[in-house]
This record gives sequence, C-alpha cells and structure tokens, in this order.
Amino acid sequence: MNKEKSIVVLNNLIEINNDRIQVYETATIVTEESDLKNLFSEFQKTSEIFKSELVEEVQKMGGIPVDVIKKNNFFVKLWMNFKAKLVDKDREDILNTLEYKEFVAIKSYKETLTDNIDHLTVELLIILKSQQLLLTAHHDKVKKLGDLMLS
Repeated sequence: MNKEKSIVVLNNLIEINNDRIQVYETATIVTEESDLKNLFSEFQKTSEIFKSELVEEVQKMGGIPVDVIKKNNFFVKLWMNFKAKLVDKDREDILNTLEYKEFVAIKSYKETLTDNIDHLTVELLIILKSQQLLLTAHHDKVKKLGDLMLS
C-alpha cells in the first residue's frame, strides 16, 4: 500500500461527496415537492457520512483532508453552472439532472477502485465498495422516479 497515493485517492472521493452534498443541498432548495425534499436530504446526509468516514481515514494516515486544501476555482465554476441548470426546473428536469450526477459519482467510485486497488488496504476497499453500492441504490431511486415521469 502506498500511503501517499491512498490519501490522494481518498481526497478525490471526499471531493465527490462534497459535490454531492452541494448538489443535493441546492436540489432541496430548488424543489417545492416534499417527497423530493426528503429524498434529497437523505442523499445529502449519506454523502456527509461518507465524507466523514473518508476524512477519518485520511487523518489516520497522517494526511490532510481535501476540505483543508484550498479548492480550485474550476470546481466552483462547475458548481455554479450546475446550480444555474437546476433553478426553475420542473420535477422531471431535476430528476434527470440528478440521475446523471449520480451516474458520474458511481463511475468515479468504480474507476477509483479499479485503478487504485494496489494502493488501498482491504479495509479501505470494503468501505469504498460499500459506499459505491449505496450510491448505486441512490442512482436507482432517482432513475425510478424519473422513469415514472415517462409513464
């Protein structure tokens, strides 16, 4: 296991969860539908838990979690563009946008696990795979709600 590489990997996943937290925080504000507000709040809390787990692991390795590192303006611009896309959207638009965001998060987790298996302990792999599975369940919920709009 390469500790420095593991820290980079975990910080990348922390950033993914930071993005999800912001996305679902905004989605909760944008929608007026209580069922979606509850769902988005649940998803936000899940990423807060994931982030907390990942921060703890980075700190155990003596690393600095990404929150302490100054964020790149590029990510801020991406976030603002995404936020603008959500505002004044209807239920179907919000669900479609969030389904795509969930897909991207899952893909990032899968790639991270595949590309860095040699840099992570078995314990970390179990944590990350567990997080990935719950993200997949979130994606499936959003997709199912979006599919219901098509019926």
